[in-house]
Amino acid sequence: MTSNLANYLFSTETLYKNVVSESPKVVEAKPVVEQKAVVQEPVPAPIPPREVAKPVIPTFKFQNQVLILTDTISESEKALLVKILGAIGLTLEQVDLVELSKVQTLDYQSFLSQNVTKKFVSFGVGLGKINWNILLNIYQPKNVAGVDFLLSDELRVLDTNLDLKKTLWGALKAMFGN
Repeated sequence: MTSNLANYLFSTETLYKNVVSESPKVVEAKPVVEQKAVVQEPVPAPIPPREVAKPVIPTFKFQNQVLILTDTISESEKALLVKILGAIGLTLEQVDLVELSKVQTLDYQSFLSQNVTKKFVSFGVGLGKINWNILLNIYQPKNVAGVDFLLSDELRVLDTNLDLKKTLWGALKAMFGN
């Protein structure tokens, strides 16, 4: 377009020139950090850690080669136990009889270190109850660390069940070699 023609067409109008420019530069504003006076409060001295005392597990003194474990034992159950022991050639004085209700627990490390017990018969008490990691199948003797273990039903259950008595007798014969 010529300037005369443009002047004629747009003489009464205001024209603007389109200038292509680079995008405007953004000036990054730096954040203004107010400086505050920091008052440091005194820090209490660290408390030294206390030593947590391990619970003292009473050590049971094993005296005999045979250990009998029950939860509790009544007089009638004790009479049955005497008969069972008599069948394998032992008396009540020749075994360590432990009632778990009176002792609470037995320490496995102490049991092993004393190296006295050679036969362990549990009547109705799984060894997990005293925190021993020995898995026993009922009426199946198992040798662990030189000790023969046997798990049986409770004496009160045995007293009324002839089949279980026979099963126990077979397991005791295998364990004691009678």
